[in-house]
Amino acid sequence: MQSASLRQELIPEISIDTAAGFDRTVSATTAVREEHRGFDRITWTARSTGWTKRYRVDVHERHVTFAVEAEGSGRVDTVRYFDAIADNGFREHFALTKHFNDRGRTGPRAYSTGSPISFSQVLCPEPNSHAQQLIRPHEYAQVSVNADLDYNGGNFVADPGLLAFAVTTDPENEWWALGLATTPGNHAFSEFEYLGGEDFALSLNCWGALEAGGTFAPPAIVLTPAPTAAQALTGYVDVLRDDGLVPRVRRDEAPWWHRPIVCGWGHQCYQADLFRIRSSPERPRDNAAYTLCTQVNYQDIVARLDDAKLQYGTLVIDARWFLAGGLKNIDTGRWPDMAGFVDRLHRQGRRVLLWWGPWDAEGLPAGECVRWSPDEALHPNRAGRQAKFGTPTPGAKLGIDITLPQVRARIREQIQYLLGSGPGCVNADGLKIDHQSASPGLYGMVFGTASGKLFGIEAAHEIQRFIYMAAKETKPDALIIGQSPNPYFADAQDMVRLGDIYAHRQDSVLAEMTFRADMARIADPTVLIDTDGWPLPSLAAWREYTAAQPALGVPSLYYVSHLDTTGESLTERDFAIARKAWRSA
Repeated sequence: MQSASLRQELIPEISIDTAAGFDRTVSATTAVREEHRGFDRITWTARSTGWTKRYRVDVHERHVTFAVEAEGSGRVDTVRYFDAIADNGFREHFALTKHFNDRGRTGPRAYSTGSPISFSQVLCPEPNSHAQQLIRPHEYAQVSVNADLDYNGGNFVADPGLLAFAVTTDPENEWWALGLATTPGNHAFSEFEYLGGEDFALSLNCWGALEAGGTFAPPAIVLTPAPTAAQALTGYVDVLRDDGLVPRVRRDEAPWWHRPIVCGWGHQCYQADLFRIRSSPERPRDNAAYTLCTQVNYQDIVARLDDAKLQYGTLVIDARWFLAGGLKNIDTGRWPDMAGFVDRLHRQGRRVLLWWGPWDAEGLPAGECVRWSPDEALHPNRAGRQAKFGTPTPGAKLGIDITLPQVRARIREQIQYLLGSGPGCVNADGLKIDHQSASPGLYGMVFGTASGKLFGIEAAHEIQRFIYMAAKETKPDALIIGQSPNPYFADAQDMVRLGDIYAHRQDSVLAEMTFRADMARIADPTVLIDTDGWPLPSLAAWREYTAAQPALGVPSLYYVSHLDTTGESLTERDFAIARKAWRSA
């Protein structure tokens, strides 16, 4: 690609590695140019060790698309863009001795030639715990539906973010977005990676779980230029929408959706001393915060809010109001009368949402779950990638299998009971979707014989879409809050939460949260934004962010007495800041 400030050579290859080995280029034909109405097309064919490929580059006025159709078969492990391994002269490293001690593997980039680097900066639009959005070209970046704790402290606050990166050599004047263009139903991957080094490549992780046969068309790459990174990313999303690759939606917004939200999780964490402010540093980790999701505690939260004269609209009952995560059965020991609690708030003109972890398999039969088998793993899993799933033992349940009819029927029944208004129902008003980063995605996944074998981003979208559909069938004005600032999820959420604020600064989170809000609006300009509010690193940061929230989206309060991170107490001065901000919302 070439523009006023950037001349970037891209190796015109899309390599498809499988369980059988790395994809290596054997030969290619001369490219042919064709003129079409509105764009020019360049085509050629190539042969590799695993595939026969038909490439095309479509050059439009405002964007370029690079795609391939491949004939062949195999369990797809990775898809590499602008990166190639020549078959001629290839010799694989001798793993027996090379990896005898580390039990690791040699990846394809040890053998491949990537594209030369002509840009000076790379922007990753998906937030991470270190707020490390701008990187140098030789570094690594990742957009993922999972949580990789090896990557900038964890990238589980957006699951996933925009599936694109932006590059520049002149940050004040020109950027190029390089993003994925995927047909609906085919987001069968967990991560989109920028692989830096002496040269660069882009890559998808499919874990050897994607079974390709006949004609296989991996996601295309769309390149869009613009004066700013935000405009380049917006142009990329516009291409997806114009090409029908992401849904266009029109939501019937209920007025109450726009009112301030209070979530009890921050108060639960303060009481549990999650951050060990009051406890001895020797106190081990525990689940005390979960045990404090009780009716008595939430009645106290409501009373404190009333005493502070805070005119909120929605209360979120956070984790963990249930006995078993997969069954979503109310723990009547801690919530003896949830329906009565909801009814009392309704009489006060307020609404109630319930926390919902979609992948929880606790209490469900193993046959209804995606499981883990080390014997099926193509490669070892990095510790950071595996952390969201703990240390699984053979046969462990990774998450529910949303493709199974009995799983879908159970979810529908759960939602009808919890959101329904009929006799014996709870009559809650919606759901806060959390822990999407537990979407099945690692080496060693095992599916049942009746499974549709969904994993990664496609599984995350499907489970959230199904939850959304079931909620709307039960209660048309139900509010579904997701955590996926990605245009593909527009038909599966009414509001997107900006994510947990694991800030790298103690004095302010405003710049970080403004960036998150900006990326969410690029992904879907019509979606409402839950500004979140946990954890805040200091009272000063809380005050600043509380005042700024209405400019970013719907205000969200997580604390009613103290901050869990510092122990600082909220006073009348602080509640006055919230009241003033909420009046402007």
